[in-house]
Amino acid sequence: MLQRFKQYIQKLLQKHKQKRQIHAREFRRMTSEITYLAEIAAKINPEHHQAMERLHKIRKEMNKLSRLVDSRDFSKIPPSARLELRQSLLSSREQLVETINHAPTPTDTLQ
Repeated sequence: MLQRFKQYIQKLLQKHKQKRQIHAREFRRMTSEITYLAEIAAKINPEHHQAMERLHKIRKEMNKLSRLVDSRDFSKIPPSARLELRQSLLSSREQLVETINHAPTPTDTLQ
């Protein structure tokens, strides 16, 4: 009996956590963070033309996603699709962080 109650509580907590992860507020936060990281990456290595195009595309997509999140249409997206979108955003964020970490140093002089 106690074990069933414990499992029930764990399921409720897991559902609540999942709802928070796919809430519009979380997507707004993620899009603004990814846009910010793209801006930083563009400033770090402005000479690389192909990367600049990719970063411009990322910023454009994040602006589009931000508008979608603010609209009522976002609530019509099924939770499974929101989870996939969340995973894709997390992956994009990690790639941007890697790009920033592997950026060339601005000077060759050791400090």
